[in-house]
Amino acid sequence: MELIHQNNWFCSVKDTHAADLVGETVLIGTDIEAVGRLIVNKKTFAIIDASWEIIRSPGCAMNGSGTVPGLIGVTAYFNAGSFLRRAVEGKPGELVRGLLAECVRGIIQAETFLYKERGYPTPEAYGEYWERSYLDSCRYYSNLNRISLRWPEYIAKIRPGDNYFNRSKTCSIYKQPGGVRATGILSDTYHEISVTMDLDREGQVTGCTGSFLRAPDVVCFENISLLKRFSGAVFPGCHKREIARIIGGAQGCEHLVNLLSDMEKTIARSGFRFNNVGA
Repeated sequence: MELIHQNNWFCSVKDTHAADLVGETVLIGTDIEAVGRLIVNKKTFAIIDASWEIIRSPGCAMNGSGTVPGLIGVTAYFNAGSFLRRAVEGKPGELVRGLLAECVRGIIQAETFLYKERGYPTPEAYGEYWERSYLDSCRYYSNLNRISLRWPEYIAKIRPGDNYFNRSKTCSIYKQPGGVRATGILSDTYHEISVTMDLDREGQVTGCTGSFLRAPDVVCFENISLLKRFSGAVFPGCHKREIARIIGGAQGCEHLVNLLSDMEKTIARSGFRFNNVGA
């Protein structure tokens, strides 16, 4: 196999020792290097500042930096997606949206260590809020009668200092006889997941496997069995909504969906020419 393209993301959420949090996502890959940054109020998660930098891009076409005034005051939480789509425009819009969306996801994950600021007296009360609000949203919250650890028990041994959350993702594309192999690895404060997908020259999936090394409960590991549903599908051009339809929902895993979506984007950036795909 020959490595032909790679993307790496690193997201962190840090305390400023004031009333603010900083969520930052760095993307560095074969043809691009960029940063997205959100500063939010620690209690309300209201966005105080949103900015981006593109350090390196093909032909320097998107290089530059800027702010996103349209996001000021928006809550960096589950409903932020529509605001991101409207607020970020122009040539680097899709890239900037992706970076800032990753920051929002990181801030949501960091919330578990900010339960007091967010109005919950104990970790248990915060855990109960999630069990009520996100019942049947993923395999973990759809099988609360089967899990061995409640969320507060799972995070009990994690003791953040100034850094509340970290997530690293790597997606690599290899050319091999008959097509390509795409690999994805996600490692964050709560999860560790890997996926390997083989595609033929038509872009059709000939095999897809993976592993969970860490997750809130062993019930999450069952999500790997869903990957076989991609067999025979044409993956290049498969948008996140379609990926979620295949392996998401009440018995799926949002983190696995996001990783596969990043793998698809990395395939698109690799420049590998599939027969008839996009024709």
